[in-house]
This record gives sequence, C-alpha cells and structure tokens, in this order.
Amino acid sequence: MRGIAVLTLAGVLMLAGLAEAATPISREARLQDLAQVRAEYLPKEMAFTPTTRAAAEARLKTLEARAGRLTPSDLLVGLAEVAALADNAHSGVRYHTPEALPDKRLPLRLIWFPDALVVARAHGDAADLAGARVLAVEGLSPDALYGRVRVLLGGKELDRKKRVTELIESEGVLKSLGVAQDADALTLRLRLADGRKVTRRIAMIPQAFTPTAEFERLWAPQALAGETGWTPALKPDAVPLYLRDADRPFRLETTPVGLYLQFRSNSDEDGFPIADFLKAAEARIAADKPANLIVDLRFDIGGNLLTTLDFMRKLPSAMAGRTYLLVGPYTFSAGIVSAAALEKSGGDRVVIVGDEVGDRMRFWSEGDNVRLANSKLALRYTNGQWDLGAGCAGEPACLDHFINVNPVSLEPDVRAPLTAKAWLAGRDPGMEAVMRLIGTRP
Repeated sequence: MRGIAVLTLAGVLMLAGLAEAATPISREARLQDLAQVRAEYLPKEMAFTPTTRAAAEARLKTLEARAGRLTPSDLLVGLAEVAALADNAHSGVRYHTPEALPDKRLPLRLIWFPDALVVARAHGDAADLAGARVLAVEGLSPDALYGRVRVLLGGKELDRKKRVTELIESEGVLKSLGVAQDADALTLRLRLADGRKVTRRIAMIPQAFTPTAEFERLWAPQALAGETGWTPALKPDAVPLYLRDADRPFRLETTPVGLYLQFRSNSDEDGFPIADFLKAAEARIAADKPANLIVDLRFDIGGNLLTTLDFMRKLPSAMAGRTYLLVGPYTFSAGIVSAAALEKSGGDRVVIVGDEVGDRMRFWSEGDNVRLANSKLALRYTNGQWDLGAGCAGEPACLDHFINVNPVSLEPDVRAPLTAKAWLAGRDPGMEAVMRLIGTRP
C-alpha cells in the first residue's frame, strides 16, 4: 500500500495465523521451508546479537525435528518466535499472498490501549460486543495473556501490544502457544458498554468478509471499503478531530487554537500525492501566519522519510509561536524520523505532547522479505541501522548520516496518552492538553 523507499512500515508487518489446512503439507515441504529460513533469512537478519542468533538457530532446529507434525499455526508460531528473538519491530513474519491468510478469524477486532483491551469492531451475532472491554481470554487476564503472546514479536512493548491483537484473533495461534484448547474458538470474559459482565464462547468465522486495514485504521468507526455486517464501537458522526476523514492520509484543518496538520503516512497514497499536500500546507502557513501549529503524528506509521524530511525541518522556523508535536505508540518508522527532525530543528519551540513513540530510538530497518515456497509465509530481515538518540557512526550498516537528526529525545514534555476511557468517550487527551497549554478551555 505505502511506498518503502527508505524505511519499511509498521503497517505492512501484518502478522496472522494460517488456517488448519484441509490437505496437510508434507514433512518434506515443511523441511524445505525451514531450510529456506536457515539459508536465506538467518544470515541476512542483522538485528540479531550473537546470543539471540544462536537462540534462533536452536529454535529453528526444534521446528525441523517436529516438521512432520507441524500444523500451519504451529509453523507460524514457531517462525514468529524465531524472528522475534531479533527483538526488532521491523523484523518478523509476514504474509503477502492470499494463500498465507488464515481461513478463519474471530468476528472481533481488538485494540490494546494503555488501560484496556477493547473490542473496536464486532461482526454479526457478536455485534453487542462492540465497545466491550476484554477481561479475560481463555481464563487469562489481558496482562497474563500478553505475557504468553509477547514471544511472537520483537520491539517495544507498546508496539508489540499494537500488533499482537491480529495474532490473538487468528485461528490456531493461541492453541499452538498452549493458551487455548481449540483452534477455532475462544472463551472471552467481557464487560459490555452498559457495564454488564458476560462470558462468551466465540467461534472463528471465515476470513473472506473480514475487514482488512492497517492497525491504526481500526480506531476510526467509518466503514472500510467492502466492509459489511460489522458494528464499530464508536459512532461515525461523533468522533474527535484526529479520527475524522479516516481514509485521508494527510489533513490540514483550522482550529480555534491553531493550524492542525495530520500525517498518517510519509508516502504517496492512492489519489493523495504527498508533495501536493506539503505545498498546500506551506502556502496556508505563509498566508494565515497562525499563532500556533499542531502537528499530529500519532498515527503516522511511516513510508518514505525523504518525502517529509525537509518539510519537518523547516516547520518550526515558519512559525512565530510554538509548534505542538503529537506523538504516540502508532508513531513508527519514518513517522518517528519526521518527529525527530521537527524536534531537533525546533528545539525549545517544539512541545511534545502525547505518549511514547512506537519504537526505540535505536532500531534496524530496510532489508527485504524471504518468501517461503510452500507455506507462502514471508520473513522480513533488516540490514540498516539507526540510532536517533546517540548515533551509530562507525557501527555496521549505520544509516544515521542520511538524515542527521540525532541526538534527539522524543519523550513527551506533556503526557497525554490515548486511553480506552478517552477513546470510548470520544475525547482527545492530546488536543485537550494542547488547549490547556495555549490557555484555552478544552
């Protein structure tokens, strides 16, 4: 979907389970895929340390010993564990072909907020669960569940929680982890929007009519293309500014406290050339001379950092007043670099509001996918290193010199996380914090 000229995207790191195949794949086919991982993925993944590489090789050897007994979800879980040992958010298992998609998935879409695991969308007979808080899955609290599934992903905890919901929803994954008894149904304990607590045994449904989207798009209640039969937790006509026009990657709005710029991408999207938007934003700033600028990167999951790098560097100097930079766990990849460029250029004139960004300041990206011949799964390896905090000059594959935004910290000056409580109430803690800083009543 989004261009990957320099940094890869969080959004294309879509992790999912494979369906329990009607026709089992032979032991020889499994061994062929695992041999591909050993020959083509492990040597190229530079995010491994010597210790974690040895652990990944040992885990792969265990899978090879079980090759004839591996279900599709066993293979997915095993390979996810191998890649997760690199502890790098840009690395891991992916699927790029319908043949690798799960046949079934829960009729729910989940979002993991700082304060709760919430049903963001529910399908058909499960419609009454939209907006419910998940209290337990297969008898495990959300915290205990995360303790079991975190081994499938690398990176910061905030980002793992963002992405792991897709695995939890997928057929067979929790069974392969030893969390669930069955592959095709899960028992959930929930607190409904009206306060009632219920326990439901929820069967997986065919994947064919499941809405697909980047993780951040599920926050907005507006229907996705081709989406039918799904009930969102929020009402589409009662959402705060940051969730409006959900399918527009770039937005420019005049607000009572300043000019609001929102980036959900750093690349051209279908029908939305990013260069045209940047020109329009520059012209508006020059014409309106706004007293304050709000740059919302909370759902900027990345793309081509070069498209916005100079724009972000110039923004603070174009303003007479302050620039308020909104960031959070979905700020990722090129979105993090954009935030770093703006912060370094503006210094004390930039006020960071929100939550921690979705990746560490030191990470690996770039690379390519190794596509497995039989399962059709792919493993993304990374071979370009970044350190936005301290720099990595002189270290292997360091790319810092391309952008020169370090040293920088993106720790918020004002904490204003997007919580489940605020989201369900249609509030925006980040904009409310900005309004308080400017001296306007939220």
